[in-house]
Amino acid sequence: MPLLTLGQAARLTGLGKTTLTRAIKAGRLSASRREDGSYEIDPAELSRVYSIRTETPETVAQSGYAVHHATPGATPRDTGSDSEVTARLAALETEVRGLRELLSEVRQARDEWKDQANRLVHALPAPDRSAPETPSLRSWWRRLVG
Repeated sequence: MPLLTLGQAARLTGLGKTTLTRAIKAGRLSASRREDGSYEIDPAELSRVYSIRTETPETVAQSGYAVHHATPGATPRDTGSDSEVTARLAALETEVRGLRELLSEVRQARDEWKDQANRLVHALPAPDRSAPETPSLRSWWRRLVG
């Protein structure tokens, strides 16, 4: 997923750029610097810290005119091509499928080991309770005193 600019993040959260910059400087929000000095924010990181709102006339009115008109009009979806997104989606679906197969193999191996452990436990001889217990050794003090 493409990284967001500070303006795009402000548009998605309905907050001001200054608020987001303060959060980055305080360490509440992670972001990296570009070569030109602007910030790049991962959308997952943004959604971890702030709730992302869809842009409606109400949210535009709440967040103010300046935030939305000072921000460039590009959204995260405009920056990538559809074929690129489709290719990434297909690769991720393949990876998920492979991980699910691996998980089923791991679960099967776990169940086999569990069954083997149960068989070994049941194969152990039961302790003989009829034999008298061996007397415990007395401490040196008891042997001395009597």
